[in-house]
Amino acid sequence: MGLKKGVIILLSCVTECIVLFLLSISCSVLSYLIYLIDPVKLVLDYKLQMAPDSMLFELWKKPPIDVYIKVYIFNVTNAEEFLKGGVKLKVEEIGPYVYKEVLENENITWHENGTISFVPMRKIVYVPEMSVGNPEDDWVDVPNIPMLGFFSTIHNAGFFVNYPLTSLTNVLQSKPILHLSVQEYLWGYEDPLIRLASGILPNYIDFGKFGLLDRMYDEGKNVVLMNIKKNKNMTEEEGRYLSIELYNGNRGLSYWGYREEKEIRPENTVCNRVKGSTEGELFPMYIDKHAVFRIYRKSLCRPIPIVFKEEVMLENGINGYLYTMPDNFLDPPDQNPDNACYCRNKDKCLKKGLSDLTPCYYRIPAAMSLPHFLNGDPSLVEDIDGIKPDPEKHSTRVILQPTIGIPMKVNSKMQINLVMHPTSYNRRIKPFSNMVIPLFWSEMVIDDVPDDLMLLMRLALQIGPIGQTVIIWSLAIVGMVLFVLLVPTIFWIINQQQQQQETMQTENRRDSDDLRIPLNYGQYATIRILPAVRKITSKTDLFS
Repeated sequence: MGLKKGVIILLSCVTECIVLFLLSISCSVLSYLIYLIDPVKLVLDYKLQMAPDSMLFELWKKPPIDVYIKVYIFNVTNAEEFLKGGVKLKVEEIGPYVYKEVLENENITWHENGTISFVPMRKIVYVPEMSVGNPEDDWVDVPNIPMLGFFSTIHNAGFFVNYPLTSLTNVLQSKPILHLSVQEYLWGYEDPLIRLASGILPNYIDFGKFGLLDRMYDEGKNVVLMNIKKNKNMTEEEGRYLSIELYNGNRGLSYWGYREEKEIRPENTVCNRVKGSTEGELFPMYIDKHAVFRIYRKSLCRPIPIVFKEEVMLENGINGYLYTMPDNFLDPPDQNPDNACYCRNKDKCLKKGLSDLTPCYYRIPAAMSLPHFLNGDPSLVEDIDGIKPDPEKHSTRVILQPTIGIPMKVNSKMQINLVMHPTSYNRRIKPFSNMVIPLFWSEMVIDDVPDDLMLLMRLALQIGPIGQTVIIWSLAIVGMVLFVLLVPTIFWIINQQQQQQETMQTENRRDSDDLRIPLNYGQYATIRILPAVRKITSKTDLFS
């Protein structure tokens, strides 16, 4: 009975060992599979693919992120003295006047070739609580852009063109510096030249008032074709995920020399190409640090490159990639060949720190720069009093979340200037000759993301990965613990088996000491003889 009981216990222990072994293997394999498959990444990839009714699509269709436009105006403080001649133009910065930009992508169409077409519609809403004052009550002295721009445009047209037009402006009583409210300056004021031009050229000048922001945001309806297929190498713009394929049916900007032809043309370069750029609302997932992104909006007149600078950690604990504009992005072509197409007059390009905007603003000679001519030619700052470039205040910074591709913080800054060519025929505007006049600078700001979006990001980037890591390590530890527990049990089973074998051998030897004598009817009688035999040690013992 003892032997049978021992066998039962041994079988029970063997069963437990098998169960422990299977659990150990299962936990270890499951831990490795979770690590290998990465379910959090799979869910994230599924939710953030551009598809109808996906989370990414809803984020892109009507972005929930608040985008603000802060506007700073250069107010002329010595208008009368400057127009008399002999003194520098003095300006002071006034602002910010803050507006909220609301974007909604409309007329969305999905195409079978992995693209979608849409029409981005933007509107501007004034935010009084963030502004320095009421734009309707605040007044500024500012350059008369239509008048100055018109004469700068015809500066080399000769006496017989300039003199009659000078006489016309005298009759219309146009003034080179105007006293306007901030609201009029930004969103439209009546000017006799504009009224006259709109009557003569209604198809070209289709507005009766001229305002800086009004002209910038009068983009019309533009049809954008965006690629939603993923290429393997993010550093290549060709086929980049969420990049522009066509803008109003074109791969590039014709006013910068791009030619829409099938064969490769030398004038079609990254300078005038829109294809591969982005509107800047969303970027590809899992951003490659070596990728250069070009941001294009019609009001910018050209794509603006941004490059990776460093990894940063935001206040909320989410990591980000800091992108900035490259130091040479406003350099002339002899220093940055990528800007060659922006110099239309190859004999005289704009100074360092300026980029031509003339084709985009009714042929008025305008130029883009960084605020206060930061990193520009020193003469731009020296010609005007009140210009104080500050890298900390006037540099552009864009922080992208590299896993999801969402802009977390944006401080994009740009200044609009009026380029004045030599004007010798009009005495009243002669003081402006050969000047680049700062008009205003603006800052596009994204300070934070909505709470609900931040919660989703924390789940995807922090809670989910941490929870998954805890599960992986827990399964791995459980598997190891079970295996460790299994080892002594196995040794105990081996020891028990050895003991049982010894017991069985002992009983077998005991059975071999008995002599079985057959009796009638199949019965036997057993006589134990071995102990007696073992006592015989001599002949005396045997016959005594």
